[in-house]
Amino acid sequence: MVGVSALATSADIVGDLAVYGTPWYVFWTIIQRGSWTVFKRLPLLFAVALPIGLAQKQPARCCLEALVAYFAYCFFLSEIIKLSGDNLGLKYPSSLTPASGITIIDGIKTLDTGIIGPLAVSATVVAIHDRFYDAKVPDWLGTFSGSSLVYLISFFAVFALAAISAAIVPFVYAATETLRHALVGVGPLGVGIFAFLERALEPMGLHHLLYMPIYYDNLVINDGIYATWTNLLPILSHSTRPLNELAPWAGFTATGWVKLFGLPAIAAAFYSTAKPERRAALKVILVPAIVASVVCGVTEPLEFLFMFTYPGLFLLYAVLSSCLAMAMNFFGVVGIFSGGFMEMAAFNFIPLMRTHAGSYLLALGIGLIFSVIFFLSFRGLILTFDLKTPGREDHIASNAALSRLTGDDVDEKRTSKTGASDDQASQDHLLAEQVVTLLGGVSNIVGATNCATRLRVEVVDPSIVADNATFVAAGAKGLIITGKTAQVIIGISVPRVKEHFDQIMGLEPEFVPTTSASPAASAAHKRGDICFFDIDGTLAWQDPRLAQDLPEDERDLSPYPNEAVSQAIREFVANGNMAFICTGRTLSCIHPKLLELPWTGIVCLAGGYAEINGHAIRDLSMTPSMLQHLAPYLEQSGEVIRFEGLNGVVRMSADAPDAPGYARTLGDAVTQLQHYSVYKILMSTSLANHIAQDKALEPLLCFNELELEVTEISPRECTKRGGIQSVLDALDPHHGTVYGIGDASNDVSLMNAVDVGIAMGNAPDYLKDKADYVTDTVDHDGVVAALEHFGLI
Repeated sequence: MVGVSALATSADIVGDLAVYGTPWYVFWTIIQRGSWTVFKRLPLLFAVALPIGLAQKQPARCCLEALVAYFAYCFFLSEIIKLSGDNLGLKYPSSLTPASGITIIDGIKTLDTGIIGPLAVSATVVAIHDRFYDAKVPDWLGTFSGSSLVYLISFFAVFALAAISAAIVPFVYAATETLRHALVGVGPLGVGIFAFLERALEPMGLHHLLYMPIYYDNLVINDGIYATWTNLLPILSHSTRPLNELAPWAGFTATGWVKLFGLPAIAAAFYSTAKPERRAALKVILVPAIVASVVCGVTEPLEFLFMFTYPGLFLLYAVLSSCLAMAMNFFGVVGIFSGGFMEMAAFNFIPLMRTHAGSYLLALGIGLIFSVIFFLSFRGLILTFDLKTPGREDHIASNAALSRLTGDDVDEKRTSKTGASDDQASQDHLLAEQVVTLLGGVSNIVGATNCATRLRVEVVDPSIVADNATFVAAGAKGLIITGKTAQVIIGISVPRVKEHFDQIMGLEPEFVPTTSASPAASAAHKRGDICFFDIDGTLAWQDPRLAQDLPEDERDLSPYPNEAVSQAIREFVANGNMAFICTGRTLSCIHPKLLELPWTGIVCLAGGYAEINGHAIRDLSMTPSMLQHLAPYLEQSGEVIRFEGLNGVVRMSADAPDAPGYARTLGDAVTQLQHYSVYKILMSTSLANHIAQDKALEPLLCFNELELEVTEISPRECTKRGGIQSVLDALDPHHGTVYGIGDASNDVSLMNAVDVGIAMGNAPDYLKDKADYVTDTVDHDGVVAALEHFGLI
């Protein structure tokens, strides 16, 4: 639904229906918001879900205990960061927006532990639950029994876990960052290794542990591949650059190509080598399995036909899958390709076909070539070694052996069950009964959990568990015995079968609702007066027309102050005060010499980004949907449009050179910026006025007219006032007087955010009217005069 709703609000797909404010747009915007539920709540879902599979008694109550314990864990970490964040290299954010190393869990500003944190908490609670849930306590402590006792113990356990998490987080972040660069840097080889391991680990059921942190957590890119790619779809659809340049991190989802091209070819090899009299029956098995693989991305029905009986074939399958993924990555085909055709179409083909059709046609060619390789390889091995793959068996396992083991007439029981009612529950219950019997009965079963496709059962005596063939005859897909753990391969219906299994074992689930809590407040900083300094026209000045004659690498840099102004700022800070840059420029365009002064922090990009002592506390850029609506205006204007991001600027024009820093489409421009984030766009004032007439865009944007008939636009909430307020919220509220010095139109909001507003002598009259004090001009070191006037130096 995320993919479908993104398409439904794309003007390239549905035209005028996607105009802001139409009933169609409103409906799909609401749907899209709801569709992000799973992506935006993964930690909570992991915390609650783990006990369903692991808890041996009363799993529903354990889910409640794990949820409350996870909230406690988040609150513990929140307070630890607030009190000791500086020692941990973290900054407690002032508002409910994520910052570096910080995330928001239902209103709690806490340490970003991804999905590892909730899994650790939940696993801890499960262990405590299984040990103490039914523990006997004295009568006078009767209130503290059951779930209350479990949570009481868990409370102190997760406190210790929170302390450990906070202590090791700097090392974990550093290791994760190193691993992230390593994974992305190795290119096709890394993708191939990942694809091989993902397939090779599937028989043990460990493949989830490999791909989950990459697809849904921060291991390769912040927020995970799925969420990041989906959020960037509107931008990618407006870029003509190769996808592997735009999003190299998206190559790791190439595991799905084998589902489209490899497994159908393997099925064809099975069919072509089967005995003629068996082909009709085999087709009934293969066709639904092919559909499940190609359309839905569900591979188990086909893989289980040879995964356990012929491990050599499965090894070949994993190797060829790896080669297919590497080939796709080598030729630049990246995106969301881990599922079936439905998922691929929604996330790739439909939204991106207009600009990347060549890439997908190339993928089709590569896939068909590999289909031939899969078919010939499997067919050759089957015939050469006379492997008894489906349709080639010397005998077919009958129900007679199964009936002898279970003591029932299986054929009669199946007929009676389905004859009375063609109810899926009856079939699931029958399979669960037979699995319990084949495992040695209730007395031989210690406990059971399940993953997406298999039951994992701990048994007392593995020697009395039936063999693989008997489980297959019962309706399972296979059996693996490792020590005292029996993995019964059921398929995607395993959650239903597990419910009946629990009923037979005498386990009945229960559920109790819960509530959450509210967040805490802000971090401390050193006290003193505070001053926010604009750069251009305040600290220093350079005619923008003369800047065009500078070398290209210096053209976008700000001017830097003379020694008198620099010394005044050093003295201001030495007197126990805090100095902040407050500029409309991007961070990378502030001159290095200016950054050498003792700034406490920076507010830049017209208030869209702010940091204190190098830690980001505000990061608000234009949304992909906003940029998508702007694209027709900008691309058809014929002007040179300037996009500003944290790492620099990109100029877009129809005849732009093919070089870094230049682009011909909005998508190409945005994808050159760090995190694909645009904070400001500069254009002619006439074009900005035209955009301001768009009723869909005007309420979302802030228009700021500069010199030389140039206007910059940014998100409505991105103003110097907003940036300054975020800084003040993060500081000790008992600081001294807040000053602000500026000279231009975007400094009106600066005047509104400070206690004392100071206008430069070269400022326009309307800004001087807003100010509390007017100092000298920039040419006469007005900043020095202002600081002296207020006794700050």
